[in-house]
Amino acid sequence: MTGYGAGMNSNFKVEVRSSNHRGLDIHVRIPSYLYSYEPEIRRLVRKNFSRGHIEIFVSPPQTETMRLKINKPLARELYYALVSLKDELSIPGDIGIDVLTAQKDIFLQEEPEVELKDFHDALNTALENLKEMRIKEGENLLRDIMERVHTIGGHIKHLEDKKTVFIANAKKALLERLKDLMADALIDESRLIQEVAILLERSDITEELVRIKSHLRYMEDLFEKGGSVGKKLDFLTQELQRELNATGSKAASPEITPIVIELKDEIEKIREQVQNLQ
Repeated sequence: MTGYGAGMNSNFKVEVRSSNHRGLDIHVRIPSYLYSYEPEIRRLVRKNFSRGHIEIFVSPPQTETMRLKINKPLARELYYALVSLKDELSIPGDIGIDVLTAQKDIFLQEEPEVELKDFHDALNTALENLKEMRIKEGENLLRDIMERVHTIGGHIKHLEDKKTVFIANAKKALLERLKDLMADALIDESRLIQEVAILLERSDITEELVRIKSHLRYMEDLFEKGGSVGKKLDFLTQELQRELNATGSKAASPEITPIVIELKDEIEKIREQVQNLQ
C-alpha cells in the first residue's frame, strides 16, 4: 500500500514513504548520530504497520553555519610525520597550514545534541500521517474488493443453476455414447446405470461450490471485523483459485467453462488488490 507521511519541528524532519510489499520491509536512512535509535524506529514502525515496504528518512537539523572541530592529535601526528619525511628526503620548502587543511580527515562535523522528545514527536507525526493515508486508500480498496465479491456471488448462483442442466446433459450424452459403443453386446442395464452414476459423481462440482461460498462468506466477515486483513485475504484468494481450477477441470462444458473463466478473472483482480492491503 502506497503512502507518505512527514513530521517536522525545529530540530528534525522525518519523512516516511510506503509502497506495496507482501511482508514488512523496513529501510532506515538516518544521520550517524542517530544510529543508536534505529532499533526504536523499527519498533515503532512494526507497532503501526504489518505489511509494506517502509522507508524512513531523517534529515539533520537545519543550522545557519556548520560547526566543525579539529582532531588535534591527528593533525599533530600528521604534521610531525610530514616534517620527518621532508627531512629524510631533503625536500625543500616549508610545511604550512595549507598542507594540513588539505587533509580532510582532521576535520570533524560536530554532532548536534539530540533532543529525544523532538525526534519522537517528528517520527510519530510522520507515522500517523502515513497511517491515515493508508487507511483511506485501504477503505477504497476494500469497497472495490467487496463489490467484486458480490459479483462473484452472482456468478456462483448462475453456476449452480447451470450445474443441473450440465448433469442432465452429461448423463444423456454418456448413456447414448455407451450404447453406441456397445450396440452389439449384451448390456446389463443396471450395471450401466451404476457406471454412469460413478462417472457423473466424479464430475459433480457441488463440494467445490460449497467451499467457494464458504470462502466468500469468510471474506465478508473479515471486512466487517476490520483490522489487518491483507494476509488472510491473500490466502483466501489462493483457495478460491484452487477450487475454481477443480471446478473447471471436473465440469468442462459450454455451460460451465465461460462462467469459470469470468470467476477466475474477478478473483485475480481481487488478488492484485489484496497485495496492497495491510
